[in-house]
Amino acid sequence: MPSLKTFAAVLVAAAVPTFAQAVDFNLAGGSGTTAKVTLTSGGITLNVTGPSLGSSLDLTTSSSGLGVSTGLLDLPGIGDREALTLTFSQQVSLSNLRLADWDLTDKATLSWAGGSLNLAGDALLPTTGNEPLTNVVGSVFKLTGSGLVTTFKLNGVTAVAAVPEPSTYALMALGLAGIAAIRRRTQG
Repeated sequence: MPSLKTFAAVLVAAAVPTFAQAVDFNLAGGSGTTAKVTLTSGGITLNVTGPSLGSSLDLTTSSSGLGVSTGLLDLPGIGDREALTLTFSQQVSLSNLRLADWDLTDKATLSWAGGSLNLAGDALLPTTGNEPLTNVVGSVFKLTGSGLVTTFKLNGVTAVAAVPEPSTYALMALGLAGIAAIRRRTQG
């Protein structure tokens, strides 16, 4: 029965997940202010906005990354209690943040529905540094400056589409077992 074999092969090919590739979002470039930055890469869309403390802030773009500007005397970066909100089109696992002008005086908190993580600069001079991340999974993240003299920019984000839950694999196996049972019944 070739049509049943073909159907089963198509079902298996559709059910087996492809291995997710890391997607890098480069947030450096441009100049000026905007309300939102939207980027798409590898089938994942990222929206970055700058709300902080209940008031809408301008999102600043520059050659070194994204920041927040609250007014005329504010430095163009993410300062104390200023935040960027990163909203992805699907669940992702963040594996790296690239932070520009990141040094010993800079501190930040990355928060999401499943928890939060405190970050601290470790370079003597302002540089673009990588902050490797593990077990940071969600679709909405908030990066908040948390030091009195903190001023840095978000230069890039690396994300991987979240891996399916074990229950997804169990459901796939149950479906394949059902197809095998139907096939045996029609042959017998």
